[in-house]
Amino acid sequence: MGYAKRMKVAVYLSGIPAKSKNQQKRKALTDFAQGVTAAGDQVIFVDDYNTVDCDIAVIQGWVNSKAGAHLKIRGDAINRQRNEGKHIVAIDSNLLGFLAPNDFNRYLRYSLDGIFPTTGYYFDQVIDPARWASIKINYGFEERPWSKDGKRILICLQRNGGWSMGQTSVPDWLNSTIAQLRKHTDREIVVRPHPGNLEIVKQLKINDSRTILSQAHDIRDDLNQAWATITYNSSPGVASLLWGVPVWVTDPEPQKSQVCAWAEKDLARIETPQYPDRQEFYHRLGQCHFNSDELTNGTAWRFMRQRLPNTSCQ
Repeated sequence: MGYAKRMKVAVYLSGIPAKSKNQQKRKALTDFAQGVTAAGDQVIFVDDYNTVDCDIAVIQGWVNSKAGAHLKIRGDAINRQRNEGKHIVAIDSNLLGFLAPNDFNRYLRYSLDGIFPTTGYYFDQVIDPARWASIKINYGFEERPWSKDGKRILICLQRNGGWSMGQTSVPDWLNSTIAQLRKHTDREIVVRPHPGNLEIVKQLKINDSRTILSQAHDIRDDLNQAWATITYNSSPGVASLLWGVPVWVTDPEPQKSQVCAWAEKDLARIETPQYPDRQEFYHRLGQCHFNSDELTNGTAWRFMRQRLPNTSCQ
């Protein structure tokens, strides 16, 4: 497929921490670049801390309040693109990774101009059902009915200090959430720490005799026993919906969660969950997840390029 105009796509390798041992982050960027080239567009690799003129900037992750040269260049790239009326593609974690924990990064998630549904675009204005169908086949996943016989309430923690919770303290949020739940239920509560922030356990002070820490390595083991899942706004909500367990989102801005439209928000309803249809949810997940082969052969970039808003480069 030819385009009326070649696009310049800047891939910010310097947006990865200099001492990072996670080779997957660099591979995601270089795979993306290979696909851009395969589609006929121009790639500019940025490995210093200066922004460049481009149509699309590609970064790994987003920005938060922490310091670091890699975060600064991400922020500088975002600001330049916004100021010039151009776009940013952000590469984020796989919301489907729990389906194959030993191959967690089989897919990664891609968004345009932001990482929340309130700020970003997930290439889902026009749904292509073939995307989700392909992912189901790749994972061998069958859509599950709603589970209505779980006994426990699963609370999934997020990274303390991560960008998705802003300034909210994870220990404070947990204690407040447990207190609210206890007004409406006496079910056993299981607290599942974020796998990338296990040290948070040392900071937790849980004063509830029917609240325990999860001992399960695989979140599916917790979900198999869950009546409901409580999150602030993060990815375990996606796992829960896929597994058929109702989800509550407590973020004051619940629209920041990708499960918002299918989630409960009022903890007073913990014993009376709703069971909405999830077909649209499945399809929207399919629009923003791509695997390595789809990146390198250009399938992912062509898909995104065709759905870029406000561009004359189609």
